[in-house]
Amino acid sequence: MISTSGLSPFVGISLVRENREVFEADVQRDPTSAREIDAFRERIASIGTIDELVEDYEVFSFVMKSFGLEDEIYAKAMMKEIITSDTEDSSSLVNKLSDSNYTSINEELGFSTDGLAGENFQDAEWIDSMVARYTTQRLIDTQSEVNESVGVALTFDQKIQSMTNWYSILADVELTSFFTTAFGLPDAFDSADIDAKKAMFESRLSIEELQDPEVREKLIRQYSAFADVINSQETQSAAVTLLSNGTDYTQITIDIDMVQGFSASKYL
Repeated sequence: MISTSGLSPFVGISLVRENREVFEADVQRDPTSAREIDAFRERIASIGTIDELVEDYEVFSFVMKSFGLEDEIYAKAMMKEIITSDTEDSSSLVNKLSDSNYTSINEELGFSTDGLAGENFQDAEWIDSMVARYTTQRLIDTQSEVNESVGVALTFDQKIQSMTNWYSILADVELTSFFTTAFGLPDAFDSADIDAKKAMFESRLSIEELQDPEVREKLIRQYSAFADVINSQETQSAAVTLLSNGTDYTQITIDIDMVQGFSASKYL
């Protein structure tokens, strides 16, 4: 598999974009991934209850990895409750958890609250979309293992267009990490309450602006610049090389002293 190890987030994400088919083919050739994809395609239509899903290890693994929840594969009881939670009930488990991936898996699988599968398990287009989701998430996961910052940037690239409010973004750990870094916010920001975080993000960028491709590209550049500074642990300043167009490169210098007062609007 092509590696992004040692690359800045912007160069890494550009490499993935330009070689997307190669990266995805590598993911699907991996023996474990190939086995889980085949199992999902062959058996998902025969699964009728939540119990049947969690007891089929390969299919359940496929589903969990598709939503970035690989670490929770063995938490079967909790996942059964999450997947069958009523999203309209504020007291349900899925609404008590901050990770947006739990809401996504609940809504996408479409189980009823009594544990019965919906009609989507019979839908060939839905099955194809799940394989695409699995492939994208595995690509992100494998790149994250060799370059965490690239993984976070890829997550932003994948998810951001579907986000319609800052609360949804703040419910996603990796997206929150992306914006905290891209906006140059200090470590103390992590301890702020969610309303304060939302206000801080809003003061730098409106949620509507995230639909602009140019704004998203500039945010990835900003994230890359600050991530490089943080990763290199420079205490005064750092020269960060960003990929601009094709093989052309632009040099910029970032003073680490400006991080505390950084405003995205200055660069957008």
